[in-house]
Amino acid sequence: MESGQQIIGFSICPEDQESLYIFTSSGSTSKWNWSSGKRIARWETTCTTFSTSLASVGKEGCTAAVSFSIISQKDGKRHISINTLGDKKIQGTTTALETSQKINSIKVTPDGRVIIASDGKHLFVGATTSAELETLETAQYAWREVTLPVNATCFDIQIQGSESIDLAVGESGGSILIYQNVLNGLLDKDFSDKRSSPRKLHWHRGSVNTVRWSKDGNYIISGGQESVMVLWQLDTGRKQFLPHLSSPICNIVVSTSGSSYVVKLADNSVMILSTRELQPLTTITGLQLCPDMSGSVESSKGSVVAKLHPQQPERLIVAVPASHQLTQNQYGSQPANAAVLQTYDIRVNTNISRQALARTNATTLSVGPEGSQIVAPDVKHLDIVHDAKWLATVDTWAPHPQDVEALDRSVNAKSTATLRPEVFLKFWKWDASSDTWELVTRVDGPHFSKNHHSAVLGLASRPGAHEFATLGADSILRFWCPTAKCRSGLKAKDQTDQHLNTWKCRGTVDLKGCLNSTENSPLDAACMIFSEDGSVLAVCLPSTSAANDGLVLLIDAHNCSVHYRRTGVFLGNPCSTSFLGSHLIVASTHSVAVWDTVDDIVKTIQSSESVDSPAGTSQLIAVNARTNSLAIVTSSSHKKRRKVRFQIKIYDVPSFEVVFQETLHTSPVALLSDAYSGDYIVVDSAATVQRLGCLGKASQKSHNNQSRDVTGQIDNGLATLFNRGPERLLAQSDDVEDFSAQTKGLASVFGETPSFSLPAVGVLFRNVVQTLGS
Repeated sequence: MESGQQIIGFSICPEDQESLYIFTSSGSTSKWNWSSGKRIARWETTCTTFSTSLASVGKEGCTAAVSFSIISQKDGKRHISINTLGDKKIQGTTTALETSQKINSIKVTPDGRVIIASDGKHLFVGATTSAELETLETAQYAWREVTLPVNATCFDIQIQGSESIDLAVGESGGSILIYQNVLNGLLDKDFSDKRSSPRKLHWHRGSVNTVRWSKDGNYIISGGQESVMVLWQLDTGRKQFLPHLSSPICNIVVSTSGSSYVVKLADNSVMILSTRELQPLTTITGLQLCPDMSGSVESSKGSVVAKLHPQQPERLIVAVPASHQLTQNQYGSQPANAAVLQTYDIRVNTNISRQALARTNATTLSVGPEGSQIVAPDVKHLDIVHDAKWLATVDTWAPHPQDVEALDRSVNAKSTATLRPEVFLKFWKWDASSDTWELVTRVDGPHFSKNHHSAVLGLASRPGAHEFATLGADSILRFWCPTAKCRSGLKAKDQTDQHLNTWKCRGTVDLKGCLNSTENSPLDAACMIFSEDGSVLAVCLPSTSAANDGLVLLIDAHNCSVHYRRTGVFLGNPCSTSFLGSHLIVASTHSVAVWDTVDDIVKTIQSSESVDSPAGTSQLIAVNARTNSLAIVTSSSHKKRRKVRFQIKIYDVPSFEVVFQETLHTSPVALLSDAYSGDYIVVDSAATVQRLGCLGKASQKSHNNQSRDVTGQIDNGLATLFNRGPERLLAQSDDVEDFSAQTKGLASVFGETPSFSLPAVGVLFRNVVQTLGS
């Protein structure tokens, strides 16, 4: 599948169960052998496709696969196109229906005699005879348009005998309508007519997301927003429930044999259930980012909290929602907050574990008295120390504005809600025996102002140490470190006779003096990062006046004091920052700047696209010390098309030349750097992961900037580190014996001597130079 395409459907070949048809939004259809993973054939069209169904048309022993697709035309109308899929190309094409209604779903009987399409309010039913289908180009369908009494969200058909077709329609109000014998009975009447009374099944509170007939037609299987799968026995009217699923149900598919159900959940997981015991046979879990409910890939805003495991870089640690239940309030539908930590292997695309970081409301009533959803806390920040033994998280929760409106009538509801948030700073210790993070310390309100908690704007781990730093909206910088936990004056120990730890604040820095701000003006944006050796903490603060425009503070991490301040580094509010050697890169809402802290030179990176971010988005940057490069995700909006274009650019930091650039078809939500391989990891809103690899030399500008290959021409950085050219590297790679000898020589220099008893640095340097030069 080409980049930018979306898969809109699958279908097993009726003639060969080993073959799978895949339909995309661009109109292309491909045939795969799903057991071997090889593509058999591919058919291309140039029309935008919304839904496709497959049928086997022809006489017995001489059938052909035919696709029935809903396509869009330039005039705004939609057609139902019928294509005969030949061995290498489309053999025949005909249009069965042309309508101005926005139909978006289609169902076809296995023999192609009956077509049913819907736009939610209307139903289009077309029928023809088998004799007419033998010549598909001249086939004529008799159509009937009927008005539904409800707003349909899904439907399914069931063939009873040779002439009878039953219809099940799920609607937005939560009920399911059953229409018997649609062709012979109900087409003579309007569906909105009270005399054509369907059978009504109602259990779901919200809209019905999917409805399916069982293989024998005796059951209806449905799923909605309640995380419960419901089985309706039509003869007795009894209901059977499969509760406590991880998320709402998006789709249900009944296997060809009828022995299993495949359930697609909203958290990007698939579960295969046996129809007899309803026991899970297989569960496949993907990256469980909160999906974009608007249906537009350009509308995703902000970023997700994600990190690469420092010791195992193939593991992605990301905060995801506990349940992808939508939150209904007066502002509309809002996605669920991220309260669960997911560990995901991006190398093999496999879920490793899930762990709750905050309360998830999994076993409690999540609906308030007025029907509003009780949301879970949202993990805003996450970081992990260099040896992956400690993890720090910051989660925030605030009540609905209407729930606290009566507490203080002097201010409006919105400001009242912001005055009463719950902010928790949590420290977790890795437990190797259970492969989980164990909560050690919870700090309630690590930053505060008068009678309420202040938001935490930044969290950073100190390299080479078990220490974290937090910056709050109260303009206070706090350093946190572990200490021994005491009970009755004695150090506490666990069952394995290991000392227990707790965390404390070892020092604070008040930044109000640097900002010239008062206690009543909290910070609204800030970011910070430690230097590579952990000695300096760089803090980027927003502009409060002309004198503090683009303010960056260098904090002595050991003494907890302001060492140096620099203005004019960036424009706008800071979004993110990173250290690369002595260079500090700052991404703000209006610029991406590089500050050489040694020479005190600021360079603004200019690009061909505007660096202004659309409203609600933040700049994403990442640096890699192995390749000595900088990656930036830029976004630009087109006023005519009203679309946001995303692009990633990789710069060589010494020369600031673009060595690679690529357009991203889906909005990125995280940009990470793999310190071991030198690769960049891009996670987008469609829960897909792209890896930008290092193949070429970073100091040479790539000649394939417009290539669609996601592999950048980036150097491994070792040549520039030792000032050696390509010739020297080539000779060095060929001379394996010399390299082995030098390695043994270095071992003789350092030996087994502990670090505290080594000779002076000058002596060590002289011995190393002599060994490498010999």
